[in-house]
Amino acid sequence: MKQLLVTVIIAASACIGCSPKMSPDFGWDKVRWLVVEIKEVPVQLSGTNRDAFLDFSIPEKKFNGNGGCNRINGDYTIDKNHIHFTGISSTKMNCPDIAFENTFLSLLEKVNKYEVRNNTMLLKDDNKVLVMLKVK
Repeated sequence: MKQLLVTVIIAASACIGCSPKMSPDFGWDKVRWLVVEIKEVPVQLSGTNRDAFLDFSIPEKKFNGNGGCNRINGDYTIDKNHIHFTGISSTKMNCPDIAFENTFLSLLEKVNKYEVRNNTMLLKDDNKVLVMLKVK
């Protein structure tokens, strides 16, 4: 009986690190992250599906969203306060706001840190805020 109890405790301890609550991106897949600032300049929001946003799929470590014109997607890696977006791709429609989208996508490639406070996410290049997102 003692050996069974020890085995259960060891197995439970090993699974503590497996908990999704331990992941720094826990809960990000429950909300939509709307882009509200680019390089500290407020983004004009239309309230339509053309507003730039990110959605996260935590188990697959993928993201998708809208760049302001086209559908975007890619992968991300995350640990503690570091995040990297890779494999970023988009559909290829041409829109009046394509310059905004191109800037947004190029900034995502530069992001290496993040910070989340309340309903705000800051995507950074070291300590410089590149993109601010808020929960929609």
